[in-house]
Amino acid sequence: MNSIAPSIYGYEHIKECIMYLLFGGVSKNLPDITIRGEMNALLIGDPGTAKSQLLQYVAKIAPRGLYTSGRGTTAAGLTAAVIREKGGSMSLEAGALVLADKGIACIDEMDKMRPEDRVAIHEAMEQHTVSVAKGGIVATLNARTAILAAANPALGRYEPHRTVAENISLPVTILSRFDLIFVLRDVPNREADAKMSEHILEIHRRGSNPVEVQIEADLMRKYVSYAKAIKPILSNDALKRLNEFYLAMRSASEAEGSPVAITARQLESLVRIAEARARVALRKEVLAEDAEAAIAIMNRSLQEVGIDVSSYKMDIDLIMTGKPKSVRDKLQVILSVLIAMEKETGIVEKAALVSELESKHEIPRTETERMIGQLLREGTIYEPRAGYLKKT
Repeated sequence: MNSIAPSIYGYEHIKECIMYLLFGGVSKNLPDITIRGEMNALLIGDPGTAKSQLLQYVAKIAPRGLYTSGRGTTAAGLTAAVIREKGGSMSLEAGALVLADKGIACIDEMDKMRPEDRVAIHEAMEQHTVSVAKGGIVATLNARTAILAAANPALGRYEPHRTVAENISLPVTILSRFDLIFVLRDVPNREADAKMSEHILEIHRRGSNPVEVQIEADLMRKYVSYAKAIKPILSNDALKRLNEFYLAMRSASEAEGSPVAITARQLESLVRIAEARARVALRKEVLAEDAEAAIAIMNRSLQEVGIDVSSYKMDIDLIMTGKPKSVRDKLQVILSVLIAMEKETGIVEKAALVSELESKHEIPRTETERMIGQLLREGTIYEPRAGYLKKT
């Protein structure tokens, strides 16, 4: 782990995640479905937190690595482009995700990509294929690619009191496909800042890495290639530990009104991480310690992005749907009050609705205003005339 991007100071958990991403889990081809083995990870970070440097390093160290930046990336460039030849016939040209098959595609500034281009990677992230139906060519190409993506928060800096979906301008359909999501925050800390500045200044003074590298880049690439041939299987101890963790997280959600803390998608992610850790040690069996390490890094990721900031409970819906349960409940209350008032008056005055919710349901005025705005944007309610509301 110390040999991964040694010139970048700190970020031990991010480097551990990158290590699992490089080695990857084992894909399973069943008669009816294919379960992917490659992992996907997302780094959301403040400016100047070395995201691009990490991505470029991974693209260089991976046996088949590609680096692309969101601003200049199109759907055809990522998946496949149909090109007209001189004779008038059509030919297919592979894009970045197809070229990085069985490797890693590093996508920087993912939030800057145009929405219509970003849709192209949905299929590649979950099914590991790229389907093309253009210019008389109908084809399905393999894109068994691990994706390491980086994005900047929508407001410039990550706001801890806002949810991950509010902080980043990425749709939840993409967020839910990442196995691990980490937030790199630039928080002033005298002790950490002193170590960081010492590290950076030492690099500039020496013109070389101040940390001794245990494994050189070339050897690391060969090691990853060799380890990928090993297909570790889950031991009974690892299976038991993963099962216990999953059931414990699910049982916490059984109580009436509790948010769902984890889904089957995260359980598959845990298996992939545990298999990757076994591969790092060139083991043919996944041990209980691999399961423990997978649980620890998954917990770290969930604590950074899967906690409902109003109830401080783990809620996987933040990543899966973009709305925590607490917000969904309040939206439901607002809608039910609006429908009840609409039956009486036919059209509801906004001010009357706000005061009704404040007095009887104790929802603060500012919060109600914000949620009404959200419902209007989503088209659930509409404004027939200024200051009045109706359910769609």
